[in-house]
Amino acid sequence: MQKKVEIISKSSTPSVVDLPPVFRTPVRSDLISFVHKNVALNKRQPYAVSPNAGKNYSAEGWGTGRAVARVPRIKGSGTRRAGQGAFANFCRGGHMAHPTSVMRRWQRKTPLSIRRLVTAMGISASALAPIVESRGHRISGLKSIPLVIDNEMLQGIEKTKDAVRFLNELGLSEEMDKTKEVFIKSGKGKMRNRRYKVKKGPLIVYDGEICAKAFRNVQGVDMCQVDSLSVLELCPGGQPGRLVIWMKDAFLKLHDLFGDFENEANLKPGFLLTGGIASNDDVEKIFYSCEVQAFIDEPCLVDKPKLVKNVQEIEKLNPYLSLID
Repeated sequence: MQKKVEIISKSSTPSVVDLPPVFRTPVRSDLISFVHKNVALNKRQPYAVSPNAGKNYSAEGWGTGRAVARVPRIKGSGTRRAGQGAFANFCRGGHMAHPTSVMRRWQRKTPLSIRRLVTAMGISASALAPIVESRGHRISGLKSIPLVIDNEMLQGIEKTKDAVRFLNELGLSEEMDKTKEVFIKSGKGKMRNRRYKVKKGPLIVYDGEICAKAFRNVQGVDMCQVDSLSVLELCPGGQPGRLVIWMKDAFLKLHDLFGDFENEANLKPGFLLTGGIASNDDVEKIFYSCEVQAFIDEPCLVDKPKLVKNVQEIEKLNPYLSLID
């Protein structure tokens, strides 16, 4: 029987729609983490040290015969710096060993089918309450997930305060209080325009044009079009279970984007959802089941006593030991 999802609307009579098949995709956290790592590497900006770093000195080696290392030394006299080593990586102010270069493999290629499958896994994980709660989202105020709302509910929301009030009315007041907590990061990231650590809040998925300006300044809340969904939005940090607020049009479009387990997607030719081959992937439970244990022989445990102290075992091996004594 097809599962139904209730759509939250302004009308008194709630409407229901069928749950798209993409929400029945098995979730593999290892595959999600692997793809997220590769996709996130594509956003890096190349960096490298200056080719002349650590070499802007007038230094020359003294040669042999002075009982000192033949490292280049600063020229001059009368200062503390004169005569000190330069250039080498083990010298003060010298260049680094194996300096970084922009000629590096910065990007990583991931097959398109794998990226689409992981996106489907992220959508499926967003409808599982235990996974969503394990990620840290506060969903005690929600009746059920996935959370689908009618497009008419966002009409007229143009201010940020109205957007925050709308999220609180949905039952996400605890979630919004969580996103208000801001922490200062450790390390040198404070100097590089990433000073604060902000917790992730809900993700609003829409189709077409809506009042996105009202939500873009709400801390922790992200917005994404349903055609542009990826593992970066659905699984931040490579961890599945993002709390998603679906607009009705975007929710109904999931069937055309991902199809089902038997038919290909209309908007993605050649893509087909893949389910689990095994009905139960708990290997430990399968191994200790009665059916498997019936075919496994009991281990033959041989008792090996210590012959140094056990006199009875020594006499079994050598019956004539008593005659020798």
